[in-house]
Amino acid sequence: MISGNQTVQLLEIHKILKFYDKYVRTELGKNYLKSVQPSQNINGLNDRQNLFREFERYIDTKGDFPWDDRLISLDGILEEGKSKGILFGEELLPFKFLISLVVKIKNLSPSFLREGYDRLAEKAGELGDFSDEEQALSVLDEDGRLYDSASAKLAEIRRELESAKRQARAIGQNIISDPSLSSKLQDQVIALRNGRYVLLVRKESASSFPGVFVDYSSSGNSLYMEPHSLVAVNNRIAMLLEDERREERRICQKLTSMLISREKAITRAQDLVGQFDMMWGIYYFLQKNDWTFPEIEDKSGFYLINARHPLLGVKAVPIDVHCGRNFKALVITGPNTGGKTVALKTVGLCIYLAWCGLPIPVKGGSRVGQFSRVEADIGDEQSIEQNLSTFSGHIKRIIEMLDQADDTSLFLIDELGAGTDPEEGAALGIAILETFLKRGSSLLATTHHNSIKRYALTTPNVETASVDFDPETLMPKYKLLLGIPGQSNALLIARRLGMPEDVLEIAKRELKTSDTSLEKLVSNLRAKLSDLEEKARELARERAEVQAVKRELDRKLAALEEKREGIIAEAEQKAKRLIKEAQESAKLLLKEISKTASSKEAHRTFSSLKKRTDDILRAIEEREAARIEEKSSISEGKVPKTGDKVKVLGTNATGIIEKVDNDKATIQAGPIRLDVPLKRLKVLEEGEERKDKPSIKISVERPQNVSSSIMIRGMTVDEAMPMVEAYLDKAFRAGYREVTIIHGRGEGILRREVHDLCRRLPYVEEYRLGGPGEGGYGVTIVRFKGIN
Repeated sequence: MISGNQTVQLLEIHKILKFYDKYVRTELGKNYLKSVQPSQNINGLNDRQNLFREFERYIDTKGDFPWDDRLISLDGILEEGKSKGILFGEELLPFKFLISLVVKIKNLSPSFLREGYDRLAEKAGELGDFSDEEQALSVLDEDGRLYDSASAKLAEIRRELESAKRQARAIGQNIISDPSLSSKLQDQVIALRNGRYVLLVRKESASSFPGVFVDYSSSGNSLYMEPHSLVAVNNRIAMLLEDERREERRICQKLTSMLISREKAITRAQDLVGQFDMMWGIYYFLQKNDWTFPEIEDKSGFYLINARHPLLGVKAVPIDVHCGRNFKALVITGPNTGGKTVALKTVGLCIYLAWCGLPIPVKGGSRVGQFSRVEADIGDEQSIEQNLSTFSGHIKRIIEMLDQADDTSLFLIDELGAGTDPEEGAALGIAILETFLKRGSSLLATTHHNSIKRYALTTPNVETASVDFDPETLMPKYKLLLGIPGQSNALLIARRLGMPEDVLEIAKRELKTSDTSLEKLVSNLRAKLSDLEEKARELARERAEVQAVKRELDRKLAALEEKREGIIAEAEQKAKRLIKEAQESAKLLLKEISKTASSKEAHRTFSSLKKRTDDILRAIEEREAARIEEKSSISEGKVPKTGDKVKVLGTNATGIIEKVDNDKATIQAGPIRLDVPLKRLKVLEEGEERKDKPSIKISVERPQNVSSSIMIRGMTVDEAMPMVEAYLDKAFRAGYREVTIIHGRGEGILRREVHDLCRRLPYVEEYRLGGPGEGGYGVTIVRFKGIN
C-alpha cells in the first residue's frame, strides 16, 4: 500500500507512533518504528501480523526474548570509523553488544524450528554470520579496554610495563625509607605526574634533593620532583607506554577495518534487532492499551468497530464505520466541529497503521482489506508557495487523486465542493464522486451541500452518514450515524443564540422547497434511526451474552472431553502395565515350577492365561488406536499431502510431510525423520498449533558417567530407595532408554519397593522383571519414556 508524504502528515502518523514508542526499549527499536512503512501487498501484511503473533506466543511461553539494553545505533559510529580509519575501545563496545546478541538470536534458530516458531527461525536466519567478529571483539572487556590476551605482543609489553612500574615503586619506597632523604619530603607517597613516578618535596628542600623538578603542588608550597634514581626506569615506562599505545592502536585499526568490511551486514542486523525490539514494545503496549490487530481480508474495504482517535484521549467517542462491502462511497454530513474531520482521520490512520502491521485503536472483529493506495485531502491549508487559494489547493489535490484512482484505492476528502460558489461547488462535488465510483475507488467525503446529500441518498453504491447533534444543548455528540444524512442546524442554533424571529421567518421563506423537504425527511429518518439503534443495542447485548455462554460451554465441553480421554488413556496404560507385569511374573513362576512333576499342567494353564491376557492387551491397543484414528484428518475426509504441517496423534511431535507412499507418510520433525501411517496424522491449519497449551521446555545438562545399571542387593529399604530414585533421574537425563536395577531375589521386599517407585515416576514408561539371561527375578528392567 502507498500513501504520500502529505497524507502521512495530515493523518499525523508521527504523533500516533509515539504511543508505541513509549514501550520500545532502545534506540534501534525506536528508529525501526519511525521508519516503518505500509506493506507492499496483502501477503506481506499477513506475514507481519503472523510474525508478531509468533513472537507473542514465544514470550508467553518462554517469558522473554534475548536482549541487551546497552544497544545503541551504530550508524554514526560507522561513519566516524570510515572517516578516521580507527575506532577505539569505547567506540567498539556497542558493536560487541550488538554482535553478541545477534549470535545469540541466530543460535536459537534450530530451537525455533524444533518448537514450531518457523517465522522467528526465518527472521533469525536473515541475520548474518558474525561468529568470527564475535571472537575478534572478545578481546574487549566490559569497559572497552583491551585484554592482555588481545595479542601476544600486547601481553608481553604489559608484562614488562608492570615489571617496570614495580621497579619504580620499589626505588621510590627505598627513597622514602632513607632517613637522609625522607626528611626532605612533604608526603611519604609515590605519585604520578605527567606519566612519571615522582615524590612530593618540601619547597625549601628542593635545592638539596637529588632530582629534577616536574611540577608544583596545588598549594604551591611543595614541588613534585623526579629522583635521579628513577629517571632510567621512568624512561623505560614511558617507552613501554608508547609501545602499548601503538599496539592497542594497531589492534583497534584491525577491528575497525573488520567491522567496516561488514557494514551492510551490521546495518541489516541493526534493522532486524530493531524489529524484534519494536515487537517487544508492541507486546507490552497491548497489555496496557485497548487496541488490537484487525482481521485482514483479500477484498477491498474496511469495517472498524469502536474506532477511536488516539490524540483525543479519553474524550474520543468511538465510531463504527465501514465501506467497500455494500457501498463504495460514504458521504458524511453534519454541523461544523461535530466530528466529521475526526472521523476521516480516524479511518485513515487506522488503515495506515494496520497496513504497517501495527495494532490499531479498535475493538476485536474489525477488518481491513486490500488497498493499493490511501490518500487524504483534509483541512483548509493554503499553498502559499504556489499562490493557491484554499479551493485551488483542494482541486489540485483531487486532480492528483483522480490520476491515482483504481479499484483498490481509498480516498478521504474533507469538505467536498467547498470554497467556491455553493451551486457550482455542489455540482463539482457530485461529478468528483461519480468519477471515483466509475473507477471503482473507495471514497469517504464530508460535505455541507444538500445537493450532494440528495445525490448520496438516491445513488446506488453510495451511503450517507452524519455526526449526531443534540438540539437541546446545541452540542455535537461526535457520534457517527450511518444511513442518515445530517440536518442543517443553522436556523436552530441562530434561534438559541437569540436571533430575532422576524429574521428567522425571512430565512425560512428563502429556503428552497426541495431543501425544506429534505430537512423534514432527515428529521423523520432520525426518529426511526433512534428506535432502530435501541433495538440494535439490545440485540447486540443479547448476542454478546449468547456468544459468551457458547464460548464457556465449548470450553467446558473441550475440557471434559480432554479429561475423559486422559482418564481412559491412563486407565488403559495402567491395565497394559499390570497385564505385562503379571505375564512376566507368571513366566518366572513357571520357570521355578518347571522342575516339578506338574510342570505340564502349569504350562497348559500358563498358555491359556497368556492367550486371554494377550486378547485383553490387543483389545486395549485396538481401542487406543481407534480413538487416535477418530481424530485424524483421514477420518474427516482430508488426505494429508506433501508439504502439509502435521501432528502425530498420540504424541507431541509435529513436522512437515516430505513424501507420501500409499498409506504412510515420511515426516521431518526437527532433526528426526519418521515413517507414520496416514491414519495417525492430523493436518494443522495455519495457526492451529498455537491453540495447544504452550509447553514449557527446560534445558538440563545431561549427567556424565552414569552406569546402565545399579546394584542395591543386600541393602535395607532406607539405604537403597534414595539411591535408586537419584539413579533413575540421572539415567533418564543421561539419555538412557533402558536401565537395570539389581535387587536380588530374597524375600522380594526390595523388588516391591522398586516397582512401587517406578509406578510413581512420570518419566518411566514401563518396568518388568528380568528375562532369561537378564537376571530373572533378581533384577528389574526399567524403560524410560521417549525424550523429545
